[in-house]
Amino acid sequence: MNNFRFNLKGQLNEVKLPEYKALWPLFETIVNSIQSIEESTNSQNGQITILANRLEDRQVNMDGNEELNPFYEFQVIDNGEGFNSINYNSFLEAYSNLKVSKGCKGIGRFLWLKAFTKVNIESVYCEKNRWLKRRFEFSADNGIEPEKNIEDSSISEYKTVVTLSNFILKYRKKAPLSLEALAKKVIEHCLPYFLGDNCPHIVLRDNLGETYDLNKYFDSTIKDSLHRDEFEKDGNKFSLYHIRMAEGAVKHELHFCASKREVKSYDLSQYITDLQKRIVTDEGEAFYYLGYLTGEYLDRNVNLNRTAFDFEEEDTLFASVSERELIEIAKEYILAYLIDDLKKIKDAKRDFIDSYVQKEKPQYRYLLNRKPELYDQIPANLSKEKLELELHSATQKWETEIHSQGREIEKKVKDSKFDRENFSKIFNEYCSSITEISKSSLSEYVIRRKAILDLLEKAIEIQEDNRYCSEETLHSIICPMRYTSDEIEFEEMNLWIIDDRLAYHTFLASDKLMKSLPVLDTSVEKRMDIAVFDQAFSFSDNQDFFNSISIVEFKKPNRNDLKDDDKNPINQVLGYVKNIKEGKAKRPNGRPFVNVSNTAFYCYVIADLTDSMREDAVNAGLILTPDGDGYFGYNQTRGAYIEVISYDKLVRDAKQRNQILFDKLFNPKVNEVLNSKLLNE
Repeated sequence: MNNFRFNLKGQLNEVKLPEYKALWPLFETIVNSIQSIEESTNSQNGQITILANRLEDRQVNMDGNEELNPFYEFQVIDNGEGFNSINYNSFLEAYSNLKVSKGCKGIGRFLWLKAFTKVNIESVYCEKNRWLKRRFEFSADNGIEPEKNIEDSSISEYKTVVTLSNFILKYRKKAPLSLEALAKKVIEHCLPYFLGDNCPHIVLRDNLGETYDLNKYFDSTIKDSLHRDEFEKDGNKFSLYHIRMAEGAVKHELHFCASKREVKSYDLSQYITDLQKRIVTDEGEAFYYLGYLTGEYLDRNVNLNRTAFDFEEEDTLFASVSERELIEIAKEYILAYLIDDLKKIKDAKRDFIDSYVQKEKPQYRYLLNRKPELYDQIPANLSKEKLELELHSATQKWETEIHSQGREIEKKVKDSKFDRENFSKIFNEYCSSITEISKSSLSEYVIRRKAILDLLEKAIEIQEDNRYCSEETLHSIICPMRYTSDEIEFEEMNLWIIDDRLAYHTFLASDKLMKSLPVLDTSVEKRMDIAVFDQAFSFSDNQDFFNSISIVEFKKPNRNDLKDDDKNPINQVLGYVKNIKEGKAKRPNGRPFVNVSNTAFYCYVIADLTDSMREDAVNAGLILTPDGDGYFGYNQTRGAYIEVISYDKLVRDAKQRNQILFDKLFNPKVNEVLNSKLLNE
């Protein structure tokens, strides 16, 4: 046999090599060298040299510093038995079973041509007491040329050189740049060999002169941290090696190995929530955990490409162990191995969650009390923003569970044969959960109210530039400008600051032209700051007319005392009333309402009580409020109730109306908090 007996390119199309496994062809070459040495007379003094050649031209970054160039070629040199006739013919035979006892599938060489355009091989070996040299090139286009490059060797020692040339760009970009990182990757992949008693001496160097002795590197940085657990599952024996990697790893991982090499890796942060970042010991040492699982069962079930396993999830006939089962078993051993480290992470995480909830998000107190398992489920080392997302997501999930319970209760109520005692228990638990969720939702709402009032109170103060905020700023805090209630969410409107009854209405317009409002038929081009049509206390079953229309007018804090009528906000709001009554009200669908002559108008003027403002109020016949910070009255001519409210009174009254809620939430009594630990933070 002198060449492949099948379509090589077709075979290559079937071989899968993900980009993140760009170095696997190199790993295959190194493992081949190790196995070749095992079969040779040099098994006790094996030598492997890996040359990682970089591109010659040096790149300079924006700071003027030279950067490392990527690797474009690798050479692996060993003193194994080489490409003698038996091994060469096996190389030519796809799916050769020559080394099946070592876990070889006979297709590893095809990985070479997935990431490199060609491979050159030169091998010196001894056959029939004669030292020979064999040279050939392997490529996707030409396969292997007929055997013709065998000659007598001028040296009498085993030496095979495999050169992987022209590293394809998409794979080259995924390979590490530093030689040390490459060294760690090689050790990580071939760890089972380094763990053995007869690992060849392996040296890695590049064409810049940097060198790593991988055996010494393994002994000095990895070996001392090794710990092994053994277990058995369904008659299959496994070994799990635990390693603390101070350098060379970027995350906590579990590796499944077969035939003394790493095959598949699992990000442990997906299985153990507290393994998110590097672990730091009390002595200040930092490390990532790496676990390596080995066993004959894994050797038997690795796929042809050695990139995955042919596990069957459920196979009771042959009692095979599933991937999921192995991960869960390994997870328990990892938890036991890292128990002290994880306890410190868990305690710190719990303290962080409790402090955050106590000081910033008390609406989640009840959630954590009823769902303490969340402390374990929430990942460690989250930012406040991500912790908020986790808690919010858990609340939504809880609400879904409660709704499901409610539907289940409805079914049981309709079933005349249901167990009343058991039903009572379920019903009480359901009602309790509903209460807790309601408290949580209310807490969030109260917190928002307090934050809005704090913002408004700050906005009415004189600012750093010795000026006051504009009326537009204050207007926007209470309700966004240039919108109607059809265009903004309910939560964006803070009309409760003025009057809680304004929050519920048929239609609202904020700083919109009167002629543009769908509920009015008028050509007036004036803008009311806020107009509220049909507030809650005046809703009627008869939708042919508005029972009430409320108008809000804002003025800049501490505004100048100008006397002309255009600056008189009381006259402004009464003018709006006149404009509306002179026009017609209509439904949003365009159908007319009856006239608005009998509609009740409520006008709110929000302004500081300057001398001119007080004079305007008195001239309008308004009465001073008992606290001296506002005026109220009724204009019979326009049919409008008028209330003038200073900004100080606006904030003070809103705080007083909500104070009981603030006290209950931010200053609770001990017996009002189920999770008392949070209160003691």
